[in-house]
Amino acid sequence: MKRKNSPDINLNLNVRGLSQSATLYINEKSNELLKQGKTVYKFGLGQSPFPVPQSVVEELKKNAHQKNYLPSKGLTELREAVANYNCRQDKICYSTDDVLIGPGSKELMFLLQYVYYGDILIPTPSWVSYSPQAHIIGRQVHWLCTSKQNNWLFTAEELDKQCNNDYLKPRIVILNYPSNPVGVTYTKEQLKKIADVARKHKLILLSDEIYGELQHNGKHISIAKYYGEGTIISSGLSKWCGAGGWRLGTFTFPESLRWLLDAIAVMASETFT
Repeated sequence: MKRKNSPDINLNLNVRGLSQSATLYINEKSNELLKQGKTVYKFGLGQSPFPVPQSVVEELKKNAHQKNYLPSKGLTELREAVANYNCRQDKICYSTDDVLIGPGSKELMFLLQYVYYGDILIPTPSWVSYSPQAHIIGRQVHWLCTSKQNNWLFTAEELDKQCNNDYLKPRIVILNYPSNPVGVTYTKEQLKKIADVARKHKLILLSDEIYGELQHNGKHISIAKYYGEGTIISSGLSKWCGAGGWRLGTFTFPESLRWLLDAIAVMASETFT
């Protein structure tokens, strides 16, 4: 209830009308129902039913006393470990300086959209937070249509068609595979074709590979193998490690996008650090 002399309601126009993230709302609602003793089958949040690996838990316990502020790009040893992991997985040479750590990949995605001035291309269906983040910042969203015939994955032809409307307009293309919510992934041939289109139009690819370690039908392949110069690999602990509540996300950049990493690090230094 608004008091007579309380401040007037003045909200940013980009925030007015927005609702809470659908997945988080469903999770909170289902937890309330569970507390009431009701049977609930959760189909909302991507929460692993498995425990965090014990070795990871033990390391966290050992370092619970660590309390000093960290570099704005993240703990150096952790960034080095992430770079080495991507080198092993993708056979691409990354260094510590190519990695940025944040409080969940969601926060890093938001900052990326904020610092890079361009349109956002998102496949449909897709994870629920990509589009609202763009809306909050005021970015133009374009949808990449998919179909059952294409296994709910957008094609290189569809991407090229979208970009041909304005040949070299700055754009971020979000590529999420294995896909949330569908669970499908791209073949090597499909990734190569998308990489060719991305190179043609000088696109920034945000390769959301948070479910990469959970692909059990063959080995996960990153599109960074085919378009390394323009691909940012996004990952974290929330899915494969089952540690969504720990809020640890990673971005791995090519050296050619160091300017973008540095810009996000500046934002990090003024926000979550």
